[in-house]
Amino acid sequence: MQYDVFISYSRRDTAVANRICDAFDRVGITYFIDRQGIGGGMEFPEVLAEAIVGCKIMLYLASQNSYQSKFTNAEITFAFNEKEKGSIIPYIIDGSTMPLSLRFVFSAVNFRTIEDHPIEPTLVDDVLRLLGREAKQRDQSYTLEDAKVDYDKGEEYFNRLEFDKAIPLYTRAAEYGYALAQHYLGYCYGNGQGVEQDYKKAGYWFQKAADQGNAVAQFNLGWCYENGRGVEQDYGEAVYWYQKAADQGEARAQCSLGLCYGTGRGTELDYKKAVFWSQKSADQGDADAQSNLGCFYENGCGVEQDYKKAVYWFQKAADQGNVVAQYNLGMCYYHGRGTEQDYKKAVYWHQKAATQGYANAQCYLGFCYENGQGTEQDHKKAVYWFQKSADQGNAYAQYNLGWCYECGQGVTKDIAQAVHWYRLAAQQGHKEAQKKLEELGKDDDNVITIM
Repeated sequence: MQYDVFISYSRRDTAVANRICDAFDRVGITYFIDRQGIGGGMEFPEVLAEAIVGCKIMLYLASQNSYQSKFTNAEITFAFNEKEKGSIIPYIIDGSTMPLSLRFVFSAVNFRTIEDHPIEPTLVDDVLRLLGREAKQRDQSYTLEDAKVDYDKGEEYFNRLEFDKAIPLYTRAAEYGYALAQHYLGYCYGNGQGVEQDYKKAGYWFQKAADQGNAVAQFNLGWCYENGRGVEQDYGEAVYWYQKAADQGEARAQCSLGLCYGTGRGTELDYKKAVFWSQKSADQGDADAQSNLGCFYENGCGVEQDYKKAVYWFQKAADQGNVVAQYNLGMCYYHGRGTEQDYKKAVYWHQKAATQGYANAQCYLGFCYENGQGTEQDHKKAVYWFQKSADQGNAYAQYNLGWCYECGQGVTKDIAQAVHWYRLAAQQGHKEAQKKLEELGKDDDNVITIM
């Protein structure tokens, strides 16, 4: 079979290659790509050579990944020996600079970038023209100014929460190619505002806007890839888009990128880069980044351990309502770490986090009530908060709740209930709970022992 286009790419760039294939499918462009073009029993080099010679256009997806691939380099070399140079399109998909050797090879060829030539409509139209086909005709009476007007009107409706009126305006501008409208249309699909919730359509429109350089869309697209919403989960692709948005100063993307580096998700673990991007985001006031930065300082990850700086950033985030920071700040006050020990302030911040449903804070708040630290001793309130935390699976709260039932403190004594909660804690490896079950003669094989 003769194909219109041979797609040369690195397997690490599969997500971008798939988007190009989808775009080609929509307009009837046939293509060869190694994941689907090789028949059983055929030798790869022979099939590859036949496909390159037989195709009308060779599309080379240039990236840091493909520069290092011996297969794509071999394909390029073969194509230059067998085909007219005008039929080869280098397409830079990651904003990278081509190595000198490749720039020499492509010196007589016009290359394109995904930023200047988005997949749809620009790249697709370019390929159609090279194939001698007409690009999709668009309504010439609808102009960029019309798209801007529609977007502005749509935004007015959006801000008044009249989403159903915003959707047709966003759609018309988005289909024209107006990036802001594409992003907001994706946002509406992602949140089910004015339309039925549809993550695939959200991802589609985020992709459109992201390819045009819209930083917020790039962040949202990264989030979709990280969480597998509307697209196949791909941490590497999430990092790619977070990086794009972070480089433009998008605070949420900087925070997410920092977290990826801090957890090694989608990229190599690198605490220094985690701190770098968290700092960038925190300086812009992002509460999640401020909380994460506090954790890095508290644990000495990527920076010298500094409890005072940890408290500083926890305070910044806690004041904005960040539940993790509120809990961590409460712990700093409880232990006198990076600040003077102050049980009252510990209770204050644990209460803030506990009322937001944070299980660790609920457990510690119960502990403070149990022992009268920073507040008047109140066994019933202790049981209340232990129960809240235990219901979320917190092993320490389950143990403490079991103890309350065993002793009848703050609650009617109930050994069966005590055993129930001890067992749940013991199954999570809580040693004291395991001992309690032994004392009560209720230990069993379902208990996990931590050596």
